[in-house]
Amino acid sequence: MDIDKFRQKLTRYLKGEANETENALIDAWYRSYKDKEQDLSEAEKQRIRNVIYAKVKPVIVKPSVFRLPVFRIAASLLVFAGLSLMFYRLRTLRLAKEQVVYNTIRTSTKGLKQINLPDSSVVWLNAASTIQVPVEFKGHLREIKLIEGEAFFDVKRNLQHPFVVHTGKLNVQVLGTSFNVRSYQKLSNIQVSVATGKVGVVKGGKCLAMLLPGQQLSYATITGQYHEQAVNANDAQSWKTGYTTLSQANFQELAVVINNIFGLSLKAGNEHVNSYLFSMRIQHNLPADQILKVISQIHNTHFRKEGKDVILY
Repeated sequence: MDIDKFRQKLTRYLKGEANETENALIDAWYRSYKDKEQDLSEAEKQRIRNVIYAKVKPVIVKPSVFRLPVFRIAASLLVFAGLSLMFYRLRTLRLAKEQVVYNTIRTSTKGLKQINLPDSSVVWLNAASTIQVPVEFKGHLREIKLIEGEAFFDVKRNLQHPFVVHTGKLNVQVLGTSFNVRSYQKLSNIQVSVATGKVGVVKGGKCLAMLLPGQQLSYATITGQYHEQAVNANDAQSWKTGYTTLSQANFQELAVVINNIFGLSLKAGNEHVNSYLFSMRIQHNLPADQILKVISQIHNTHFRKEGKDVILY
């Protein structure tokens, strides 16, 4: 890492002058230390100082032809360690002063819900979803946790307080825009689709993408692979207006949609059905049997109902 460039980004960040990409990278960097945070005793702080000084001292007392490069490396380590300690202290102080209280909101199958946030942003929560929203936004970031499901966010713009959605291994960060996040545990990927503005998607300390309107990032939760593609922004959020548009959706995606709309469990009767792709528009107010007949016609299959289970074969 280029220490000078990092310090410049840090300075802009602390002054509130960093751009969206720099904010995403800095926030993701110090967030990677979150799980390791704990109060340090004076003895532990002194031990860290001793380790740092030990790396620098040999360069000072034992000159050699490699002194200058080694000194620069040691100095960089010292600066980097100092920045880490500073971030640790800032983060610990922030957590101590800003105890954020979250409300957990859930929807059942066939349920939709609109949520008004403390900053006047609005969230639409799809069926079978769980989200945690703060009673009050505090500190530098406006943070939301999408635990499960799908949500559309219409975020009020605030340059000083970025809006972050945590879901799975991803952090989705914006300043003010509208976008859709689909993160059902039954599916093998997380999708982020942008309607307006610019959206940053970060995993760990890496910025995966800066998405613009009509762009979508799909992240494979098992392999960690991801790709971007162009999508119809209206189709990605159509579920909140009474219909769902599927484009080359696999069987598991179709099953999630059918469960969300009708409360039915769609199952594949054989391996061939599992491999089929489906492109269709599903109106939520139509009878389930009518939709199931259309699904059967796409690949010339049949279905039978066993209580809440629907077997496609």
